[in-house]
Amino acid sequence: MTAARGHRLPSLAVPRALTVVSAKLDDGVSVPVRRYGNPEGPRLLISHGNGLAIDAYFPYWSLLIEGFDLMLFDLRSHGQSPPGCIAGHTIPAFSKDLEAIGQTVDRHFGVRPRVGVFHSVSCLAAALSPSLGAAYSALVLFDPPLCPAGMGIAHRILESSCSRAAARTRIRVRRFQSKREFVDLVKMQPAMTRLIPGVPELMARTTLRAHGQGGYVLRCLPEQEANILESIPRYSRLVDPDLLPLPVKVIGADPHLPHHFFPPCNLSGARFVDFESLSDTTHLAQLERPEECARVTIHFLGRLGLSGPT
Repeated sequence: MTAARGHRLPSLAVPRALTVVSAKLDDGVSVPVRRYGNPEGPRLLISHGNGLAIDAYFPYWSLLIEGFDLMLFDLRSHGQSPPGCIAGHTIPAFSKDLEAIGQTVDRHFGVRPRVGVFHSVSCLAAALSPSLGAAYSALVLFDPPLCPAGMGIAHRILESSCSRAAARTRIRVRRFQSKREFVDLVKMQPAMTRLIPGVPELMARTTLRAHGQGGYVLRCLPEQEANILESIPRYSRLVDPDLLPLPVKVIGADPHLPHHFFPPCNLSGARFVDFESLSDTTHLAQLERPEECARVTIHFLGRLGLSGPT
């Protein structure tokens, strides 16, 4: 399969998974892992960024279905995963969860090399895993909150940006009378102006849940999302991108565009990371230029001998 600009995107209606299995996390919470795509293709484990849901990334991962064996999952208290307590909603917990989810995939579908395809905070969770080199054969990371080793100024900028983003998140609207109200609000946000058509509606379907007293609330509570944002700089300092023990492709946002979450990842100075910034994209590149993101993913994996069947 190829994905080039101009390729006609499918409908943004997420299809039924081939198989769904349950991954039990170490605190007893269980999250669904859904299989899509070609079971004979290279295996990709795919997750999302803070406050979102993997189904919201359908414009991107739908372009990988023909050639790859896709294992999709939501982080705890996101998407189709059950709500959890705020105290357990941490980046170290996400990192442990990734290990449990990978083990569940191996147990149900057989042990095979797997590639992690992550965005934002799920990139950081993967990078913090002590068994990263054994768990994955490669990583594809979209705009991770990582900085070159020794770049104290970059970490200070990240800390300041995350603090401001967390403050905005804590005062976010918490309840919506309808999904349309949510969609209209999304379309008004400067951070969302580059989303392709249909994504705001897809976000409404995948990040909201019905409230018992009417209307809808966010599946990932604003305080949960804000707590993660505030903790990102602390855990980012623990990762030296050049010491990650496997091939890594990092796709950063366009540094010339305004940023609304944290500064675009720039690992151009890293020696052992395959880095590029994707022009005309922000932190939400997979929802803005999904075809280009799929093309970059496929090209990198092809260079590693992990091309899917055509």
